Amino acid sequence: MRQYLDVKARYPDAIVFFRLGDFYEMFYEDAVYVARALDLTLTSRDKGKEDPVPMCGIPHHAARGYLAKLMELGHRVALCEQLEDPKLARGIVRRDVVRVVTPGVILDEEALDPRAPQFVAAVLGEPRQGYGLAFLDVTTGDFRATEASTLEALLDELARAEPRELVVGRGAGDLAAALRRGYPRVPQTNVADDDIAGASAVNPGAELAQRAPQAVAAAARVLRYARSTQPGITLALGRLDFFRRTDTLILDEQARAHLELTETILERKRSGSLLEVLDETRSAMGGRLLRRWLLFPLVDVAAIRRRQDGVERLVLAHAARDAARQVLSDMADLERLVGRARLGVASPRDLVALGRSLALLPALGETLRAAARAEFPVATGAGPDDDLLSLGDDLAPDLAASLAVTLRPDAPALTKDGGYIAAGISAELDELSAIASGGRETVTRIEARERERTGISNLKIRHNSVFGYYIEISRSQLPHVPADYVRKQTVANAERFVTPELGEYEQKILSADERRITIELEIFTRLRDGIAAAADRLLTLAARVAAVDALACLAEVAHRGGYCRPLVDDSGIIDIADGRHPVVERLAAAGAFVPNDVRLDPDNEQILIVTGPNMAGKSTLIRQVALTVILSQMGSFVPARAARIGICDRVFTRVGAGDNLARGESTFLVEMRETAHILRYATARSLIILDEIGRGTSTYDGVSIAWAVAEHLHDRVRAKTLFATHYHELCALGDLHPRVRNVSVAAREWKGEVVFLRKLSPGGASRSFGIQVAKLAGLPAVVVDRARAILQTLEGDGGTAAAGLPRSAAPGGNESPQLGLFGGAPADSPAPVDETAAEVLAALRALDPDDLTPRAALDLVAAWRKKLTTPS
Repeated sequence: MRQYLDVKARYPDAIVFFRLGDFYEMFYEDAVYVARALDLTLTSRDKGKEDPVPMCGIPHHAARGYLAKLMELGHRVALCEQLEDPKLARGIVRRDVVRVVTPGVILDEEALDPRAPQFVAAVLGEPRQGYGLAFLDVTTGDFRATEASTLEALLDELARAEPRELVVGRGAGDLAAALRRGYPRVPQTNVADDDIAGASAVNPGAELAQRAPQAVAAAARVLRYARSTQPGITLALGRLDFFRRTDTLILDEQARAHLELTETILERKRSGSLLEVLDETRSAMGGRLLRRWLLFPLVDVAAIRRRQDGVERLVLAHAARDAARQVLSDMADLERLVGRARLGVASPRDLVALGRSLALLPALGETLRAAARAEFPVATGAGPDDDLLSLGDDLAPDLAASLAVTLRPDAPALTKDGGYIAAGISAELDELSAIASGGRETVTRIEARERERTGISNLKIRHNSVFGYYIEISRSQLPHVPADYVRKQTVANAERFVTPELGEYEQKILSADERRITIELEIFTRLRDGIAAAADRLLTLAARVAAVDALACLAEVAHRGGYCRPLVDDSGIIDIADGRHPVVERLAAAGAFVPNDVRLDPDNEQILIVTGPNMAGKSTLIRQVALTVILSQMGSFVPARAARIGICDRVFTRVGAGDNLARGESTFLVEMRETAHILRYATARSLIILDEIGRGTSTYDGVSIAWAVAEHLHDRVRAKTLFATHYHELCALGDLHPRVRNVSVAAREWKGEVVFLRKLSPGGASRSFGIQVAKLAGLPAVVVDRARAILQTLEGDGGTAAAGLPRSAAPGGNESPQLGLFGGAPADSPAPVDETAAEVLAALRALDPDDLTPRAALDLVAAWRKKLTTPS
């Protein structure tokens, strides 16, 4: 137990899996917790003593599943292995931690999402100096860092990176608390603040260290943390990639969630998201790159057009695109295979997959050259640029050949039993393999000699894992068995014997088997080290393959969906002809989606006030504009007949709202907080999507806030804005401000039912059709009828606001009167009341509610209703 306690003292924040034979054992508080969390049997060590040690265990071969569950719960696990053969050890077997598995540092491919990065992120900083953020995917070597001037900006970048684990300093109380509030599902690991003393660990270069000190410090922290999880292994990584937030289109957490870019907002599932519609990639690395392009769209026009060129060539070259995608379907995950080799954990089967994938590259390169030879229309205005559709001049044929020659194609996943090095690599290994495999010729020779010597014609030499080699003789031949045969086992119809010669041969085979396994491991280790040494070369090639896969995916989606190539420029204009929502269109019946034209011009049509009834398609319309911008700036074609997209710096959304009970925030507070965020950070180059501002409070307050927000966006921010609302009062903004336009999503009433045309037309909506929609939703007829009566009263009373302002603010300051409880007219209206209603009202006024039991109150209501509804 002293050995265990020493390990636990060095890894106090981790659950220790302590290897004892074929089991991982846990002790003390680790055992108590793990037994409960993983539903294991809790037992104890030293049961006869006064204080037995709690203990539980799992078979070592089943550790993967248990580790995955503990990672989901946010724990770290230190794997303490036996470092020597127990048979050869003198005294206690030497053990030590060989790896620490954490939610952000997992090397087991079965526990990884193949189409998402596995980032561990480090965060540091404070408000005066700003913040540094670095994130590292150990499985691929993807290593990036940035700086943020505010906490909000930091949280936005974390949302895009989607780390699996956050590393913060032990003294970062306020920052750690803010991160826990923002990302309660992401486990935090606290480390000592002095772990970032050596920024040289990341080799940032003097210029970067001076220009972005917080980013470099964060990179040093995350790298040092990752290295601490792999003791005894030199964690070699590629260079640090520093980026600025302004290098790409900024998508904060609100926009990413509201637009459902990678997962749906309610179920938090990939199905139903934009990524699910887009992702037709054939390889895992292509899928990860496509995800990055979607979350980090470009702002450089030339770079966007380069991607568009690649997509267009593959759209035009149908045969080449199909051939390329077929090759990519057989491509393994080069990035993670190379990463496993660099970490020293790649298996023989991993390297076989790597070799097969490298062998496919010449065929992929030929299909891409065919695509490059396809006719390219000059009218696109961007000239041919084949860089993104080129794999380069180095396809690593030497490595592909070495892997193919050295490894057997059926190589196993484990090295412990050998059998993965091909014949012809080592003469000694070939000889030992022949001996270890039983050398059938030797066995046959011994068998023939023994038959002749004993005269037993059916004598057989067999082998099993219990006795090794033995001679089997049937019962009828037992009288002829020589004296030097030693009986070993009796079976139903025979006896089994061994001889000194067979024993010596058995020992020779065992010795040869051990030596064979050793030589195979030496050859394999050299091969794996060679792949690790060529990691940078291979990862560059893998990045090119991933880009080709992502471009071919976008071309396939464009071809199937009838997407167009948008004209992307710096004009600031958004002009979409027959635009569609890519996700809603996919889910709708064929031909059922109604396309729409939308134009936003910062000089003329800066703000569109979008009105129309519920279910008419307002929210779909404004969202599809935002998605079209994002798709355009990631280099994709877009679901439209034609489109011109002026580069945007940010996309903001304020869509729907809900209570945040955990933070004690109401619906309205959440709504106003998100709106304030937009008004604070939006610029004239931003696109803003607003859906129902102000509906979380009273009508007059809501209209007033929505009006003021729209004016601020028009007069001060000047950002392109789509403002969907049910407040028809806002339509008056179009008469008062030069860059505000009213549009509405058409609907018509037919025989008492509402018909949604889903077509955008100039001008504001004259009606909301709310009652008709309520009827469609299944409200009881009595409620619908009563609502119609109340609506008629309100409309007849002039309850709408004058000149776009609440009635209380209109000239004269008249408040809209209160609606009466029973009659169609307000309670204080001088309108006549019939005798029956007057009688009921008089009885109601005379009541003292405190004297009524619940039953009596119900009886009175029933009696009054009967009186009011019974014909006189």
